[in-house]
Amino acid sequence: MKIFYRFLLGCMILRLLVLFVKGYLNQKEIKENQKQTVCKYLLCKTFPKTTESFFTYKIDNNWYRNSYRHCSKDSEKKINKYFRVYYSSKDFSKIVVDFSKEVTDSTEIVNAGFSLNKLE
Repeated sequence: MKIFYRFLLGCMILRLLVLFVKGYLNQKEIKENQKQTVCKYLLCKTFPKTTESFFTYKIDNNWYRNSYRHCSKDSEKKINKYFRVYYSSKDFSKIVVDFSKEVTDSTEIVNAGFSLNKLE
């Protein structure tokens, strides 16, 4: 039975290591192939032990809806607002949203693909 628990513990540690390496490689890819655009914060979805924020953005005339990390404490105030998003030019689903850079310029928002009707 000891061997089983050691094996189980080893698998859990290996899974955590894989998650950290995957996160590091995603961040590295974004830094090496970085592009930026404007994204709209859609919603904060609550799960039993975590939360997840969802965004929409347009790249090359294609709309993407993606999740990024946990919701912030004041996420309710940020819903339907626009933020700067950095993404990998190789894989558009790998994103980093910069919550400190809220985009309020309507020209920049429209140029990113959002319509004037959706700005309200």
